Amino acid sequence: MLTPYHGRCWKLPDGVSSDQLIAPPHVFNFEPDYLRQHLLAEVSPDLARSAKPGDIIVAGAHFAHGSVHSHPFIAMKAMGLGLICRSLSRGPYRLTVFMGVPVLTIDDETYCAIRDADELAVDFATGEIRTTDKTFKAEPLPPFLMEIIEAGGGFEYAKQQSARSSSHAGSG
Repeated sequence: MLTPYHGRCWKLPDGVSSDQLIAPPHVFNFEPDYLRQHLLAEVSPDLARSAKPGDIIVAGAHFAHGSVHSHPFIAMKAMGLGLICRSLSRGPYRLTVFMGVPVLTIDDETYCAIRDADELAVDFATGEIRTTDKTFKAEPLPPFLMEIIEAGGGFEYAKQQSARSSSHAGSG
């Protein structure tokens, strides 16, 4: 079971593109420790230096639009960050889950009520989002997608499923 995240909100505006998440010169490297140094360097320079595991990126609409690549989500996973956004298209949504980054989509009211640097408590399994003075509810991911995130991402999920299949095949 995925434990709730407790941490600082790193609020981003609408329309942050994938190229702003990690600039194109850095997308030829897949090393998580390298990528985390460049996450949001142009939009939120303090994030790479100051974010801690359990912190949550709260993004506006059309998050990660443009070219679709996994690098920002590799960095988010390595940093232990969660993601809440008003909207993101299908490609980034799939990559978020596949890389093992917990994600929720929120409505305008929730987005507008959360301020940068707020302390948040987010239960990605139930969709509950708490600030110091308000509680919001988002639609949680379907159980199958939560299983992928809880496993640590798509590769880890596939390994676990393969191991389960192998152990069941040998016990028949």
